[in-house]
Amino acid sequence: KATVSVLNCENFDPPPPMRGFCLVAALAAACSAAACRGPEDCSMLGECVAGKCVCDRGFTGKVCSVLDLGAMPAPGAVHLENSTWGGHPVFLEGRWHMYVSDVGPCGLHRFKSFSRIIHVSADNVEGPYKYEDVAVPGVAHNAYPVVTAEGQLLVYYIGVEFNPGSLSCDVAKAPEMPSNGTGIINVAESVSGSPSGPWRYHTNILGGFCPAEVAWCQSVSNPAPYQLSDGRWLMGFHGKDPVNNLEDPGMAVGDSFRGPFSLLNKAPIFAKPAPYYNISTGALMPPAEFHGEDFFLWKGRRAYHMVWHSKEPFVTRKSGDATSCGSMAWSTDGKAWTPTPHRAYNGTPQWASSPNPGALSSRQRPQIIFTDPADPHRPTHLFNGVQKCPKGTVGAKDYAWTVVTRFN
Repeated sequence: KATVSVLNCENFDPPPPMRGFCLVAALAAACSAAACRGPEDCSMLGECVAGKCVCDRGFTGKVCSVLDLGAMPAPGAVHLENSTWGGHPVFLEGRWHMYVSDVGPCGLHRFKSFSRIIHVSADNVEGPYKYEDVAVPGVAHNAYPVVTAEGQLLVYYIGVEFNPGSLSCDVAKAPEMPSNGTGIINVAESVSGSPSGPWRYHTNILGGFCPAEVAWCQSVSNPAPYQLSDGRWLMGFHGKDPVNNLEDPGMAVGDSFRGPFSLLNKAPIFAKPAPYYNISTGALMPPAEFHGEDFFLWKGRRAYHMVWHSKEPFVTRKSGDATSCGSMAWSTDGKAWTPTPHRAYNGTPQWASSPNPGALSSRQRPQIIFTDPADPHRPTHLFNGVQKCPKGTVGAKDYAWTVVTRFN
């Protein structure tokens, strides 16, 4: 009987006649029942005790690969007249300050015309957050704030300076930023450290980092920065698979928060297929390449971790599966990453009160904060951009907002 752990099933190398789905099916029971051998079999988010994973607080599941989420306050953290699309708060000057993508009056999918980064604030980490000012004028999207070890306030984002000339929601009239705008990563620096700026904008900070012979990182998006203890910066991002046009995660490292950056991996970090569990049946599936977007990067007790909005393999374009969910991965060095085999969260929240918005059609842009002074590694809140309108909705009805979910 096989004794390899779930996360190491991919390392089993059978003879050719046994390869493929039949082998995976035959080993599924053995793999799922296998005893763990160390924290690497517990997603580096728990300890292996007597052959079973004992998960850190905030994580759950057989291999600690699921976010242990509680209730979601209704209606959400940032629920404004315009649509917003994710971000997370930082605590400065005795108040919670959040930087979110305000995608304008015409719904989420017009962000290429109208999106900007706004500053909102609240007394409570869960909100409700109220408008303060504009941090980055349009077009700016995918807000990701960071307070550095030196106390600098930064907001990473994608986009280029662009004025659509009109706030018309007529799809045929409002122009969009240049097509390469979503592939330009920038960072806004608060010169004084104040939550309201003034701001200095460092543009295209990953420009030229991708070697000419590497196709998949020529266009990048979704910055996920993390400041290392030696002052350098690790930067998660997604490139584009030139064959199937899916998002391929990658890693870069930079000398400072604004670069210059260099590519860490010549291949996407999940180029090696890995096993995963079917979200409907729970069955162990054949190894697949992981794809996704909207990365959030942090360092835990034992390793670096990422959570992202999952595409392949949990949600596939081929099947038309619209299930909105997240995935996680871990790494001990920031370069070699192992995706975890279970869906980290799904699109079905537990609301903390009624009335509430009910079922959601989309839950993306995951970002986590850690606010427990007694345990700085314990996640306390997950922020997401969400929608509940049917796919294909246009105009103001294509509404999106930003929610917060408590960890148990």
